[in-house]
Amino acid sequence: MTDCIFCKIVRKEIPAITVYEDENTLAFIDINPRSKGMCIVIPKKHFVNFDDDMDTASKVFDTALIVAKKIKIALGLEAVFIAMLIGQVPHFNVRVYPVYKDQIPLFENKPIKVNQKELAEIAEKIKKAEVNWKRETKRKEEVIVEKKEEPKQEEKVDKEEEFWIKRSFLIG
Repeated sequence: MTDCIFCKIVRKEIPAITVYEDENTLAFIDINPRSKGMCIVIPKKHFVNFDDDMDTASKVFDTALIVAKKIKIALGLEAVFIAMLIGQVPHFNVRVYPVYKDQIPLFENKPIKVNQKELAEIAEKIKKAEVNWKRETKRKEEVIVEKKEEPKQEEKVDKEEEFWIKRSFLIG
């Protein structure tokens, strides 16, 4: 999409303070954050809803987890919120909200004021935080379960009779 703001950020037509990037995703500092260090994680491929491209959406969620951990380490926080919200930009995205003491970064809250220098400093801390994680892909192995055949009705009766005979012998 040519006029999508997030696609323009991916193509570097609009500047953004990037904190993480790989071949499928891009994470950058929100310029109108609900909390200091709030990031937006987007796929480089344009689509609107997560179920338009579930494989790429899962990569966006993986990146959001990495960015959340980087934020937690870099800013010394105890909590980070992750949200998938339909926003003003029609491009799938996941938001990562740092949670500071006595401050809950809700979508409904007004953006906080943060200057560009402060945003750049926070972004640099986030970039430098080391997180070594990659989702393990497990091969599906076919499990073959042998189905044990039920004994025939006469075998069931014989076993039951055998039990009662043994029991009566032991008791009596």
